[in-house]
Amino acid sequence: METFLIVTQIILAILIILIVLINVTKGSEYGAVFRGAEAIFGGAGPTNFLNKVTMILVLLFFLNSILLTKVFTEKHKPLMLKTGIPQSPVSNETFPPTPPSIPIPPKEPLKFPESTK
Repeated sequence: METFLIVTQIILAILIILIVLINVTKGSEYGAVFRGAEAIFGGAGPTNFLNKVTMILVLLFFLNSILLTKVFTEKHKPLMLKTGIPQSPVSNETFPPTPPSIPIPPKEPLKFPESTK
């Protein structure tokens, strides 16, 4: 099942790339190539048809991605539960450790020498 979904994902990705590359928009320089398509797709040309196909392929790609994620997670869940989150050994130290000697300022107010005027 997982292999089928992966192959489907690759095929959908390739089809989306191809549809986007041949999509003809207004002002496109490649529009002259697809002028004969007006007879097949109607007066609007292939743009409406290609836009619909693009939306359908993107939707299928999205749904396949979700399904592939669900299948992969369910298949590998026991492995994820066994390994768990690696825990570091717990020590009694506080983090961050305090330096052993911190100079403490004196509690007396500072005396400045009087300046002579």
